[in-house]
Amino acid sequence: MTSVLIVDDEKYVRLGIKSETDWALIGCEVVGEASNGKEALELADELCPDLVISDIRMPKMDGIELAAKLLEKHPNTRIIFLTAYNEFEYARQAIRIGVSDYLLKPFDDGELEASIQRLLHLHSNADIQESELENSLIPIKSKDEIQNKYVITAIEYIMDHYPDTNFSIGKLAESMGVSEGHISRLFKAETDISINNYLTRYRIRKAMDYLKDVQVKVYEVAEKSGYQDIAYFSNTFKKLVGKSPSDYQSKGLC
Repeated sequence: MTSVLIVDDEKYVRLGIKSETDWALIGCEVVGEASNGKEALELADELCPDLVISDIRMPKMDGIELAAKLLEKHPNTRIIFLTAYNEFEYARQAIRIGVSDYLLKPFDDGELEASIQRLLHLHSNADIQESELENSLIPIKSKDEIQNKYVITAIEYIMDHYPDTNFSIGKLAESMGVSEGHISRLFKAETDISINNYLTRYRIRKAMDYLKDVQVKVYEVAEKSGYQDIAYFSNTFKKLVGKSPSDYQSKGLC
């Protein structure tokens, strides 16, 4: 699980980033938040986050100074700046001192998750084989890695029914003769993610396989993967893969 520190002087911006980003889906966890660079630097010493998401303009210590000091003390920390249009030149300067990426505010739904996926997986794993990179990008446990027979059955159900646009945990639980709560708890304990997140990751992994055929249309892949809404499919794909389905189909992961 990738640990994340959020830094912004506006409380509701921090709250929005924290609550509106699908952290569990991309294997991340928010471990702390700070209202300025000075506070963030102190927290980073304590929490050692893998990733810092920071505003640029802040009191006491701005994002540029924070990045310079943070990277000097913790050089392996990844940093993403969130910047307004009139701060664009600052963001470009930040890249020169080692900041990993920047997003212009306001950013679209799914854009932050995509940036994180590109940053943590694509850039750092450019030399490994495509199949290994896919496993790193969207990790899911196979049924062979599971001990609990109920969870194995649940995974088999997902493998058989992922194209069903009306898939539900209720139907899964009913097919097994157990309650939704019981299978959900067992599943999370064995796989470290929820049933819904497992289903999403499995669907997107299947979609990646389908998109390797350059003749297939993106809307066809969406339907085959269990999505009625192509926009929702594309947004979810981008969150997990770091690029759109059409970009992935034409260029792969690298």
